[in-house]
Amino acid sequence: MWLTQGVVDIVKNEYRVKEKLFEQGGVTVFDSGYFGKILVEDDEALYCEHDSAMRHEVMVHTAMCTHEEPERVLVVDGGDGAAAAELLKHKGVSIDVIERDADIVEAAKVFGRYAKVSEDARVSFEVCDTLAFLAEAKERSYDIVFFNRFDSLYLDDRAVMAHVGRILTEKGLVVMDAGSQLFDMAGHKAVLAALCDEFKIVMPFRYTSMVRTGGERWFAMGSRFFHPTADINLQRADLTDGYTWYNSDLHIAQFALPTATFDLLKAYIKR
Repeated sequence: MWLTQGVVDIVKNEYRVKEKLFEQGGVTVFDSGYFGKILVEDDEALYCEHDSAMRHEVMVHTAMCTHEEPERVLVVDGGDGAAAAELLKHKGVSIDVIERDADIVEAAKVFGRYAKVSEDARVSFEVCDTLAFLAEAKERSYDIVFFNRFDSLYLDDRAVMAHVGRILTEKGLVVMDAGSQLFDMAGHKAVLAALCDEFKIVMPFRYTSMVRTGGERWFAMGSRFFHPTADINLQRADLTDGYTWYNSDLHIAQFALPTATFDLLKAYIKR
């Protein structure tokens, strides 16, 4: 049995899977053997067991080691628990997780790796209308906001970034998935453009995926104050326990862009 991933009319990748462990709504969990379990939503692989650290350590710790002293964090669409598990490696952090798709929460129980994260006293977990939550959240209530799955639901609603700007503290920052530069430059630019309206600093940074087309994926950071390469907290980046992928050298390197790519994106990058 094969799991096919790709960009229509351009390229496709196929991954051998052994069995389907879970299927509910648009969410599926496969056991692949080589890649471990693979979490899929609406026919798009999100990540697998063996590349989870490549994605979630980069997303979470890049932000946590950029901000001076993050205390209150929001994870939007974090029902799989992976981002919260990384956040729990940092002391003194209070974590709110909201999730729009209850099937992701059920799939996480089968995926197994992060199923008990919501039991930690530092984590508040809620399945809800995420757009309504953002609209109703109190002003200046979060130091960092993560969008674990940033897609058209948020990109098509211009009020979303305004709400994020309102609920972030004065030195707050946001991180969101920004797709692929190689296979969806227009979508990547759209994410950066959405951040440019609200943030002083806007920069993309790269992570590696074993189950997304080409293996090349990007996050985008929007920051009101802290610069992700100039203000990195080296002690937190290199001395926090539990990292298997992230470190301070990777932190800096993942913001590097080829000259031609920067020329394409310079209207959308603020650094």
